[in-house]
Amino acid sequence: MSTPNGNAAGRELSQAKRALLERRLRGAVGAVTSPPGIPRRERREVAPVSYVQEESWRLEREGRLPTPFLGTALHFAGRLDLAALARSRDEAVRRHESLRTNFAFFEGQPAQLIRPFTPGALSALDLSGAGAPADEARRQIAREMAAPFDLERDELFRLRVYKLAAEEYVLLLVLHHLVADFLSLGLLVGELGALYEAHVNGRPAPLPETPVQYGDWAAWQREQVASGALDSQLSYWRARLRGCPPALDLPFARPRPAARSFSGVSRLRGLPEELSQTLRELSRRHAVSLYTTLLAAFYALVRHYTGRADIVLGRGIPGRTRSETDGLVGCFVNMLALRTDVGGDPTFLELLGRVGETVNGAYANQEVPFAVLARELEPDPDPARPPLVQLVFNLYGAPPAQPPAGTRLSVFDLRESRPRQEIALFQDMIFGVNDTGRTLGLELKYNPGLFDAAAMEEMLADYEALLTAAAADPAARLGELAAQSGIGRPPAPVV
Repeated sequence: MSTPNGNAAGRELSQAKRALLERRLRGAVGAVTSPPGIPRRERREVAPVSYVQEESWRLEREGRLPTPFLGTALHFAGRLDLAALARSRDEAVRRHESLRTNFAFFEGQPAQLIRPFTPGALSALDLSGAGAPADEARRQIAREMAAPFDLERDELFRLRVYKLAAEEYVLLLVLHHLVADFLSLGLLVGELGALYEAHVNGRPAPLPETPVQYGDWAAWQREQVASGALDSQLSYWRARLRGCPPALDLPFARPRPAARSFSGVSRLRGLPEELSQTLRELSRRHAVSLYTTLLAAFYALVRHYTGRADIVLGRGIPGRTRSETDGLVGCFVNMLALRTDVGGDPTFLELLGRVGETVNGAYANQEVPFAVLARELEPDPDPARPPLVQLVFNLYGAPPAQPPAGTRLSVFDLRESRPRQEIALFQDMIFGVNDTGRTLGLELKYNPGLFDAAAMEEMLADYEALLTAAAADPAARLGELAAQSGIGRPPAPVV
């Protein structure tokens, strides 16, 4: 239904998952049978928090986390049936417990408290009398998206409607990230579009019931850890990360404060279409994923900056490893710690092989919650820095949902509405690549307390230069590529 405008770590959606969503919206897929591993919990009004929820909620209670929201705005051209939209919103809220969840302590433990479903009213804020209705809508949206959530009392999913003209509207969806992730936002947009089209055309709701709810998955996740079901994966990570090097600090970072902050800002940089296509062809020719190729270049850049031969980077993943989570709204994201040996001045092709092995091993053991891994490997964490992973490298795929056929929806640009200083950032830096399917673009989120804007612009330019050199001569050694790209000498010898 739209291209989501949100901050999230897991925007990759596989072709299989995209096809599943499309089939669900067409009513072609029935309810997925829940495997024995994820039973429905008996107490429907309460559920344990997941591991990712627990850490975020703790930081927010301590006042250390900027309000982490997901949001998207849609432009609607035509007559809007508010009653049908309200029914669609209500049906989505009924279907997904996450959309009627609050957070509080229950019997001494952090818990999700699920409210009973009750229909709600929906009205439109009329901005048609403003001199510039679209600009006024952006101002209203900025205020709405900056408004804090009371996690114990507020609804954590907001749908707002702004009327620009007799047959022109903007729809705003805002969710707290404790109840949704980026894929959830795309799923919700798609469901609302399908439900609205059904209601205005007098058809039955086209969506099957979900086999489980997010709270069921959270309870199952904790049982998996407690029962030892993930012990073999934990053993992999213990062996892989044993004797990890010290925390990764870039040489141009400012001195760290005693306690880390979680605020971030972002910068964008496009890549030439020709380079994007060359990188895809390079990946195909050497039978590696595009992510592996892009990640290898980032390893080479970090090696150049730090002189390190043993580097741990992170990757945010969707965390939806079970088929019954495909259709759920909830916060499933997880983090992988990717440790790779970049020593010995390998060729870029040799580095591709090393990175591919790292990525494949991590994916095969991705069910261990990052919080569990961090607590075990860093039982006494440094309050000044993120545990295990300081730098993250992500590849973001195409938007997970598009406007359903026959609708009059398009994206309403939020870039000027989003408060840029309010990005919640759990690592020092998230270096991302946006893949539209045709071109690639860079998106760098960073902690402004550690890095200045000029250094980040230089880092983006250096990465593009290194990518260009690697694409042109992948058989060259990393030291040669650094020289060919013109990014200068490394700040310290590589060991």
